[in-house]
Amino acid sequence: MSEWGVALIAAGSAIAGSVVTGWLTRSAGLRQAAAARLAGEEQAAAARHAGEQQAEAVLKTVQQTLEAQARTQQLDTKREAYVAFLQSAQALFEDRKRDRGTLDEALYAEAQRTYQVLRLEGPDNVAAQAHLLMQGILDSLHDRSVGAAEIERRLNHYITVAQRHLQEPWRWMGRSRNSWVAGGTTEPPATAP
Repeated sequence: MSEWGVALIAAGSAIAGSVVTGWLTRSAGLRQAAAARLAGEEQAAAARHAGEQQAEAVLKTVQQTLEAQARTQQLDTKREAYVAFLQSAQALFEDRKRDRGTLDEALYAEAQRTYQVLRLEGPDNVAAQAHLLMQGILDSLHDRSVGAAEIERRLNHYITVAQRHLQEPWRWMGRSRNSWVAGGTTEPPATAP
């Protein structure tokens, strides 16, 4: 073969080798780019999922904090209503102990007003004890058998029930204290049949 033939074959081989090498390099580059894109998408999805979980955790914490604050505010409101009634009932009781045959109308009106607020705040067992106390004071005007000792007993019973309600609200809700403070439901736990 002549030198020209060998040169043409060598040049053709070099060109063919370059084309094949280029093609394979291009294919490998496309595969790497696809793998990098897929890895980037997976990383972005993982970051998005982690961000969503973190946002949910923050939202849950904020919600529990707000619920605990609301429950604390509810108890404070009840406490204020219970104390206001207690003060007005005690003033009315003191007036009744002076036994002038009638009740001071202003004291009676204040006791009635605070009793109505207490009834709205509830619960029923505290309102029932408040009612019994008011009824005892009124009954003492017309019935001599309802004396100061009976009214005092009813007053103490009201205080006991109100204290129990304010100090241990989670018990009458059927939940533990920690569950109640942390935002647990007020529904009692389910029991197996």
